[in-house]
Amino acid sequence: MALRLLHFADLHLDRSFASERLYGVGAQRRREDLRTALQRIVDRARERQVDLITCGGDLFEHDHVTRETAGFVVQTLGAAGIPVLIAPGHADPAVPSSPYRYLRWPENVTIAAHEELRPYRYGSVQVWTAGFMRAEVPDAPLRDVVRQELGTHLMLLHGSDMSQLPEGVTPYKPILPNQVEEAGFRHALLGHYHDARTSDWITYPGSPEPLGWNEAGRHCTALVTIDDEGALQVLLEDINQRRFAQETIDITGMSSPDHVRDAVMALRESKHLEGGVIRATLVGERARSLSLDPKALSMECSDGFAYLEFHDRSRVSHDLDGAAQEFTSRGEMVRKLVDHKGESRQEEQTAGRALQLALDAFEQ
Repeated sequence: MALRLLHFADLHLDRSFASERLYGVGAQRRREDLRTALQRIVDRARERQVDLITCGGDLFEHDHVTRETAGFVVQTLGAAGIPVLIAPGHADPAVPSSPYRYLRWPENVTIAAHEELRPYRYGSVQVWTAGFMRAEVPDAPLRDVVRQELGTHLMLLHGSDMSQLPEGVTPYKPILPNQVEEAGFRHALLGHYHDARTSDWITYPGSPEPLGWNEAGRHCTALVTIDDEGALQVLLEDINQRRFAQETIDITGMSSPDHVRDAVMALRESKHLEGGVIRATLVGERARSLSLDPKALSMECSDGFAYLEFHDRSRVSHDLDGAAQEFTSRGEMVRKLVDHKGESRQEEQTAGRALQLALDAFEQ
């Protein structure tokens, strides 16, 4: 076998999570999850008996990384006892103030602190890589690359496959699959896209842990095997322990907090959300007797979740019986609509909704 390597990217150690409105203990626990993920990656590399670990950038966030976290990375990767090749990305560029520059890294760890593609040989395979030396690097990395004719060549980069650019993602170092082929690379191991995907020419492992509510894809390491004839195989293996999910719970007809708690537990079981980071939105029309405190409810229902928060978008049902007893225009309207309820369930629901909307209008 020519080479077996484990590829990961986009760990984003020391991420603030402020963009996800996670603060305090919730954010700190997510940062701890990211550290744990790095140790799992190293453990998996040992288990798979790989010859090399590659990182496609954004290992940490330069704007937030602490010296203590940087020391943890140095120690963890050094203890791996396996060669490690890192291509700095746009979130962890190798600027002068970066841990990539001011810390002494172990002999088994190589930082690609250069913007042009350079080859690093591992066995009979050459891995060509380049790193971000500043946060913004718009240049296309394969524009002036001379085709590699002999041997097996891989590319390691933090960059954007423009043929599958995710919505809302800023492109960096744009490339296309046909450029990878035309430049003579057998495959490109990339970072930047946070959901795992692989094709004939390009692999993204995704972020090892999801980093936000919109990251519903897979989060993996990529086990890449190249045999003596140059044939390549990529195996994406899930590695995340957490899952971000936004759920909606209809509390229509519920009259006590116990009913809401039961609904949350049923949701956890039915959607396999154990250990998840969950944002639950309460909707529907609840009984007037049901009083909700979202923060207290989060604490009471948090068992089995890594994090749980509630947003109450429900509304209190109007007292139809009481309104029907009024000798007012509002009471007259309620009596007429109640009398005209249809026989079918759909007609009854439509009439009930019309009653609620009409009563809302009276209160405005």
